[in-house]
Amino acid sequence: MAPSTKNSVILGEALASEEVNLVFPTEDFSRQAHVSSIQKYGEKYGRSVEDPAGFWSDIASEFYWKQKWGQPVYTENLDIRKGKINIEWFKGGKTNICYNCLDRNIKGGNGDKIAIYWEGNEPGHDASLTYNQLLARVCQLANYLKDIGVGKGDPVIIYLPMLMELPIAMLACARIGAIHSVVFAGFSAESIAQRIMDCKPKVVITCNAVRRGPKTIFLKDIVDAALIESAQNGINIDVCLTFENESALKKEMTKWVEGRDIWWQDVVPKYPVTCEVEWVDAEDPLFLLYTSGSTGKPKGVFHTTGGYMVYTATTFKYAFDYKPKDIYWYVQAISSFNTFNNSMI
Repeated sequence: MAPSTKNSVILGEALASEEVNLVFPTEDFSRQAHVSSIQKYGEKYGRSVEDPAGFWSDIASEFYWKQKWGQPVYTENLDIRKGKINIEWFKGGKTNICYNCLDRNIKGGNGDKIAIYWEGNEPGHDASLTYNQLLARVCQLANYLKDIGVGKGDPVIIYLPMLMELPIAMLACARIGAIHSVVFAGFSAESIAQRIMDCKPKVVITCNAVRRGPKTIFLKDIVDAALIESAQNGINIDVCLTFENESALKKEMTKWVEGRDIWWQDVVPKYPVTCEVEWVDAEDPLFLLYTSGSTGKPKGVFHTTGGYMVYTATTFKYAFDYKPKDIYWYVQAISSFNTFNNSMI
């Protein structure tokens, strides 16, 4: 089959030569796809350009909203001569991304379906959680966070490796309206301290250590150094919630600061498995993501709730042609790809 210019454009890259062969999907595969043909793609794209308000309003209606947004669906100013650059989506709408990720799926009959498969560092070290189990753990952590004074609009730093506790922590923050800021579990103490001093979190969530191949990374030691640096600059953290990752390091081998450090396993499982949802405005911040800092001081970027929820889930659905029975294999660190991760969670 000769290469097609039309298809090369869709793939987003020009063909280097006529020798490049394109692999086309079978008719059966195309038929069951969310976008089954180039014509269907054209129709969707055309409407998104001609009627963006109606296009995104229809998609947003597939999610749960405690209160529907007002009119217009979005407002924008991209001309600095006319004032502050600003874009707002679904303003006035009340929703919660944790509810949409978990409760909505459970109410839809998926409570006993696996939400997360987890593979550890060593062969055979694996686990899974159903939607019901995941919601219970999220609610326990959310209740603990509320109990120590974390609430709507409060920042929480999360410095965790790829354990199931990472999405649990993110969703727990979202459930109570707190703003999570995930820091890549490979960054230095200085990098963590910079973020702590900037956003001034009420709590830092970490684990004692993680295994990467044959190497043990002592994450808690890195956090300790970051907390010393931030304290020297006037920012003190009252609580460092630490998950014991016993496959990497035993509790008794972990350095500890009494009165500040709290073992996750000692407190979180004691809390109720239900937690009231904090309904937030679509334009309320969901998380704070920092730039790498490679060109200067890391810059924090807020992502708001409604537009982020709708756009990332929609992108994931169509880009990966995701279906309810599919399993998505995610091997990248959530913290290094946060702009897309919530759609997968």
